Amino acid sequence: MLILAIDTTSEVGGAAIFRDHEFLARVANDGPANRYSVSLFSMVDQAIEEAKARHGVPLRGLADMELIAVANGPGSFTGIRVGLAAAQGWAKAFGLPVRGVSILEALVDAARIRTDWATSILDAHRGEFYVGLFHRQPKEDTDYQPCYLPADEGRLLKPEELGPFLASRLPEAVGATCVVREYDRAALTLRENLSSSFQWQAVTGTLVEAVARLAFRDYRTGKQQAAGDLDAHYIRRPDAELYWKA
Repeated sequence: MLILAIDTTSEVGGAAIFRDHEFLARVANDGPANRYSVSLFSMVDQAIEEAKARHGVPLRGLADMELIAVANGPGSFTGIRVGLAAAQGWAKAFGLPVRGVSILEALVDAARIRTDWATSILDAHRGEFYVGLFHRQPKEDTDYQPCYLPADEGRLLKPEELGPFLASRLPEAVGATCVVREYDRAALTLRENLSSSFQWQAVTGTLVEAVARLAFRDYRTGKQQAAGDLDAHYIRRPDAELYWKA
């Protein structure tokens, strides 16, 4: 199955093409997240050309894709909207299945950890952090790694709230890993606030491979989405919505 994966939730995003789990091409973003409305389409075109040139894949264009995997947040509100709108448009235009993937889940998947529990942490700015809690499933993914499923829908926490939250949700004496992005210095500083029993792992580079892998896993298990069902996983409500409600 040919998969187009896109991540526009942060400046460390991009577009990539996979054949099942086989990596074919990737084009990393080289600008701010609010520039995806200008750069995303050219990145996808470059990825298609790279897959054709390096692997001889007979791709004519987006119509030859068989699944679109799109990161749906949390992250840059502008970037998320651009990615979802593009994925919806392509899915409708070419009749393709699509799957939205949480960046919090992709972060845990990319880390390839082995503890029973994992918590992904992203800087949400304004002194707050996006936090997702995941539990390792008894049945392992036969491809190569354990499968972690969300234990909640993700939340927005202040630094002083993180320790009590994890203590209230995690059983005592279980293995747990905090997963952050390598460039996320604010999230890395939270290590000082938590028990030394937590392991820590920093993920480098983009998360498009994890986005593609999780979307493909869901597709194989029948968890498909229609283009109109794609929704943003903001966690924090956009300022425009808050001000409009006020």
